[in-house]
Amino acid sequence: MEHKHIPGLVDVIKVDQPAGILQIARDGTLDRAFGSGKPLLNRLLLRRILGVLSYKSRRFPTMSARKATGRETQQDALWQKLNAAAPDVRAGPADLEPLAMWVRGSNSDAAVGPLVQQVIGRLFSPTFEAGEATWAAAEVVAASIAPGNTLRNLAWRLTGKVTRAKGLLAPMVGGDLAGVHAVSVAIHNVVKGLNQMRGLYRDASVRQTLTPEMVSRRCLFAPGVVLRQATSSGTVGGCPYSAGTLLLLELERARQTSGDESMIFLADTWSRCPAEQWVPAMLEGVWRRATSAHGE
Repeated sequence: MEHKHIPGLVDVIKVDQPAGILQIARDGTLDRAFGSGKPLLNRLLLRRILGVLSYKSRRFPTMSARKATGRETQQDALWQKLNAAAPDVRAGPADLEPLAMWVRGSNSDAAVGPLVQQVIGRLFSPTFEAGEATWAAAEVVAASIAPGNTLRNLAWRLTGKVTRAKGLLAPMVGGDLAGVHAVSVAIHNVVKGLNQMRGLYRDASVRQTLTPEMVSRRCLFAPGVVLRQATSSGTVGGCPYSAGTLLLLELERARQTSGDESMIFLADTWSRCPAEQWVPAMLEGVWRRATSAHGE
């Protein structure tokens, strides 16, 4: 845990231990209301992140406050929809064949990003068609929330590049901001998982010993960082904070150092990922389809 606190300039706590992360994720006073507040660097960071993770003055669900109108209902509806779709995708349907071929290396000219984007996009619109342009848009959105590259991000903001990227993707998922987030931000962890899976497949001895469930677990990645802001004073891991303090929850680092898989989807918290069942099921389905082609 690291607390950067310079009065008037910055007040940020980085949390990379599962116990602290879960405490924060379950605490109703640590929210995503994200008041402008102070100090300066907190305000600038929030302005940049919220500017990217919103569209037409509407925040993406992953940046919406706990009590935001409709947030809980919409999140639960998507959770139920994806849970209902999980058994079918776990079985390895034909829609996953392009990804299975990529894992096997039999379509080496294909790029995995658009292949994953096609599968995820179809969850939100049956007419979603991924390609170079949609994947480039996803890369722009993801890169613009990553730390660093201040000058590039400023140029993108001034030229409207990020807005155009979201403007391309939003109509393709029917204006559903959960869908925009899925095909532009969350998708990158799934792509990492498929790259991991391809490496596992290349080793024949490993390929023959791993079940789809085992492969899925090995190919899951948590978000790098999620944000919360304190609405009142408190303490986490012995570190005191005050109202307005930003808390950066380093989920993937916590998962890697502890092996705690609850970091991946923050299940059993108010902000749980609606895809907590669907993503593992999809990874299982890709592996089943990839290995069944060889009768394994």
